[in-house]
Amino acid sequence: MDVFERTEQNFQHVCNSITRRIKQLPNYGGEKKKIAVREVENDIDEALKFISEMEKLAQNHPQRIKLQTKTKQYHSDIQKYKREVQLAQLQSSNQTNSNPWSNAPDDYQSQYDNQRQHLLQGSNMLDSTSDRLLRTHQISAQSEQIGQNILMDLGKQGEQIRGMRDKLHETDDQIKSARKIMTGIARRLATNKVILSIIILLLMGIIALIICLKWLR
Repeated sequence: MDVFERTEQNFQHVCNSITRRIKQLPNYGGEKKKIAVREVENDIDEALKFISEMEKLAQNHPQRIKLQTKTKQYHSDIQKYKREVQLAQLQSSNQTNSNPWSNAPDDYQSQYDNQRQHLLQGSNMLDSTSDRLLRTHQISAQSEQIGQNILMDLGKQGEQIRGMRDKLHETDDQIKSARKIMTGIARRLATNKVILSIIILLLMGIIALIICLKWLR
């Protein structure tokens, strides 16, 4: 397990604590709820610190793009937790239709319901937008990864081509060297033929001279 994975494990532990505390918020009221909210907010701050640490670790990690996508998702999760805390603060302690304004006039009750409804709608819209942005980021990250893989493949192919070119240059040099050697051998053979022809002519001349001298005697 590397440093990123250990940090991620600590982050997940804090997220589990946040989820548990948020579920308990509607059961509290008054000062107890304020204390419970502060505890959730402290956990959220701690989770954000872990995310920041993971972002730094991801920058130099071999799987940088994959890990950066993870941290984006974790940021989205934290935003959802924050909205859930806001919603929980509006919910009643007994998780029924009652609320802090249950004994108030109808206009206050209606105002409370409208605010809660708007907050729920806003939360749903933010969740939907966050999901779309995350999907877009994932597609972008995948495209970037594919592009990097293509560049790596092209780089390897380029190295292979350069290696083949170097080998061709070496082969061409060897051919030129062999050609020079063959040319030298051919010249030596031609020279040897000329010398041999001269020697033969000289021998024939000497033989003819000897024969002539014998006839003259």
